[in-house]
Amino acid sequence: MRLRQRLLTGLVTLLPLLVTLYFLGWVYAYSGSYIQAFLRFLGLEVPQAYRPALPFVGLLLAAALIYLVGALAEHYLGRRLIVSLERSLLLLPIVRDIYKAVQQIAHTLFGQKEVKFSRAAVIEYPRRGLYTLCFVVQPVEGRLPPLPEGYTAVLVPTSPVPASGVVILVPSEEVIPLEISVEDALKYVVSAGFLLPEKPSKAFSALQQNPTPPA
Repeated sequence: MRLRQRLLTGLVTLLPLLVTLYFLGWVYAYSGSYIQAFLRFLGLEVPQAYRPALPFVGLLLAAALIYLVGALAEHYLGRRLIVSLERSLLLLPIVRDIYKAVQQIAHTLFGQKEVKFSRAAVIEYPRRGLYTLCFVVQPVEGRLPPLPEGYTAVLVPTSPVPASGVVILVPSEEVIPLEISVEDALKYVVSAGFLLPEKPSKAFSALQQNPTPPA
């Protein structure tokens, strides 16, 4: 039993490092091969002495391309061009689903959110005894009559695309705030629960001691 536990601990410790190193090695190898193939297409041959530097050139060119696309997207003509390209991709059945999923994940992780969530929380959903992570949007404050005051609008996200969640109106006293940042909560949702915050939440500790709130 102790041997098995140590093997699992070693695997959990090494796996993120190995995956990261593998990804960096893959980027290093393929960026150089793409540059070399492009130069061969142009009829150019890279001397053997300069080939080890090709992956770094590929990374620099990729960063420059990303920067140029970002600058282009900030202007009107660039946005129109990108929108036209997106509409063309959305016409393809399989490509459409993949593109929308990746787009939403990218906007969640790196984009500027149009909706600023005040904090992460949990609510009892979809039934008593089950808790679901959510993001607090804003208090309703009687702005949805005949719904009375004392309700809060929360977004219950779905994994791995939080933006495809559902908005629920919950009694404010049943919203349990979490002592984690919105960014950590988004990582938790996108990773389907695998990326938990480093420190346990006080709210989760309270749930373990008293799983059912007083009536």
